[in-house]
Amino acid sequence: MSAISYELLNSGEVSELLARRPVALLPLGAVENHGEHLPLATDNLLADGVARQVAARVPDSVVLPPLPYGQVWSTSAYAGTISLTLETFVGVLYEIGASLFAQGVPLLAFVNGHMGNLDAMKLAARRLHDEHGMKVLSLTYPGIGEISRAVLEEERIHPSYFHACELETSYMLHLAPEHVRIELARANRPTLPPDIDVSPTPWHTFSPDSPVLGDPTLATAEKGRAIIDVAVARIVELIEGARAAQQSERT
Repeated sequence: MSAISYELLNSGEVSELLARRPVALLPLGAVENHGEHLPLATDNLLADGVARQVAARVPDSVVLPPLPYGQVWSTSAYAGTISLTLETFVGVLYEIGASLFAQGVPLLAFVNGHMGNLDAMKLAARRLHDEHGMKVLSLTYPGIGEISRAVLEEERIHPSYFHACELETSYMLHLAPEHVRIELARANRPTLPPDIDVSPTPWHTFSPDSPVLGDPTLATAEKGRAIIDVAVARIVELIEGARAAQQSERT
């Protein structure tokens, strides 16, 4: 089964799709500096790639056009990065969800490729729940902890943050290899401030020359495939569970 692209449907096709109360997958990324070896669109490419793999396994699902801009406060000082305010981003997510809900879409999945988007997703999902009763899933590579520890060679610099490193570069080598310039990859292992988890910390203050966190030269497509396969399977499981619960409530 191939993924359906929402924006490529015509009037009759989208009307037929909406009548089936589909699951809408919204890829969320960012335009953000990822060092010399990865493009600014890395998070967008990854989110869209994951969403399309999920859609190919979920009947009556559709992939929305990726939302290319996100909340990128931490790396905003690096060249090329474009950031939305939290308020703007939450508003956009909410209005997309509300528009879909009004047309009969009962379940929206944010398929996210950028860690800076987490707060906005949570706030938008809560507002859609409270004001419309819409079910929203916020999905950022769920379930990958065990497989990541099994296949990655380098210990991550931070348990939550990853950026243009072995992990993310492996994702790109699997999902968008034509956009990886691995010959330009260089390791960067900055020392993180001890209060980084409890105080706002722009990354250029501890790593002025590069936002890379770790060693991307260790990346392989095989590592990326192994981890992405687990994330996709978990997303499919979560969507199917949410859909089954909604169907049960209607009967």
